[in-house]
Parts: sequence; C-alpha cells; structure tokens
Amino acid sequence: MTDYLDRLTVDWNDFEAAGEVTRDLALRLSEDKDTLRGLVYAVEQNPELLAKCERHQLLDYIVLYDALDRGLRIRLHLSTDDHYDRPHDHRFSFSSRILTGGYTHTWYHLEGDLYDGPDPEARQYLSRHRPDPRAHAQRHLKNLTPHLTRWESPGSTYTLHHSAIHTTFTTPDTVSLFLRGPAEKDRSVIMDKDTGVLWWRFGRQDEPEDRVRQKSMGLEAYREIRDRLEKLEVI
Repeated sequence: MTDYLDRLTVDWNDFEAAGEVTRDLALRLSEDKDTLRGLVYAVEQNPELLAKCERHQLLDYIVLYDALDRGLRIRLHLSTDDHYDRPHDHRFSFSSRILTGGYTHTWYHLEGDLYDGPDPEARQYLSRHRPDPRAHAQRHLKNLTPHLTRWESPGSTYTLHHSAIHTTFTTPDTVSLFLRGPAEKDRSVIMDKDTGVLWWRFGRQDEPEDRVRQKSMGLEAYREIRDRLEKLEVI
C-alpha cells in the first residue's frame, strides 16, 4: 500500500476522477489496518508530519501522509465532545470515509458569492472569539438554505468540492479518513447559526504564529489520540 501511495498522483482539476480515486483509496486504507496503524505510528518519528497535526474545538486530526505536490494529503479525524451547527466550506476539495461513530451531514445552498475577490482585512477575524464585524455574517446566513441532510454512518464515503458549504454534527468518538487535495483558494469560512457570526480560516502559512501554536497538537496529545484510536479499534 505504501508503494502505491508513493506512486499515486491525484489530479483534482478532474473532480469526478479525483473523487473516484480517493474514495477507492479511503476504502482500501480502512480495510488495511496494518497499513493504517503503521501510518499512525510513523507520525511520531516524522517531525514534519507531527508539526501538521492539529487540535480544534470540534475535532483533532493526525496527518498520516503528505504529498500535496502529487495532489494528496491523508488525515485521520477524531471528533471531540463539542457539537455545533456551523456551516462552512474548505479551501480544498476532499473525500472522506467514516470509520466509527457518525454524523448528521447537511449540504447548504447559498445565494450570492462568499468570495468577492482578495480581502486582506479578513485575516484579522480568525476565530469565534473575534468574528468578522462587517456585514458578511447576517447577509450570508440569510441567504443560506439546507438542501440535503443525511446520516453518515461507518462505511459512508463522499467527495466534496471546495465550493460546497456543509455542516457535520458529530457523535462522540467519530473517526474518519480525510483525503484532501491542494488548496484552491486562500481562505474558507465558518458561520455560526446560533450566534449569527462568521470568521475565516487560512492556510498555516498565512496565519499568525500565535494561532499556529494554539492549534498545534504536540507529541503528548498525539500519543493520547493514538491510544484512543487503538481503544476504538480503528488501528
């Protein structure tokens, strides 16, 4: 499997083909626990991968494999105990496969365009504690309507385009394989329907150092999450 990964190139310019390739890879990895376990354990010996592992309010993730120059980064996501209805998009397209747990998954339709061109001011508003005070939130939330909701259970696999807006309302200990492509825009948005605010997410290279440190996982937390993955029999 690792030899296959090292030879693989995913062209996300062909979204349908990229989805087929990455969904198949997610299936193969989910059924190959030896390889999956090996990838998880190898992170401790790879400082570059460990540095990319992050902790967030709604999920933690471990980066298992990184070859964005060939169109692929593989992450393992583990949900936290916090659950919020936060419509959001991503800077990149991706495929995901549920391994344990599950979530209510809602796709949204948005009238209008979130991205009106470069917005340097958006870099100031990077968390729910400092949301964007401009008119974006109310305008976009008013034009946001759900058009599909389904339950994602173990074995569910899907591919999402970077332009799509969705919400995943998870159960505790939900684990998923997440196979992403290269970034296709400079930022993504998170909207909180309860509070009516929004904020932005940028790639690590465009974030302030304090935010990078804040979300960094570190070795001790990585080991704790690895132990949880073992107890959940994911690896």
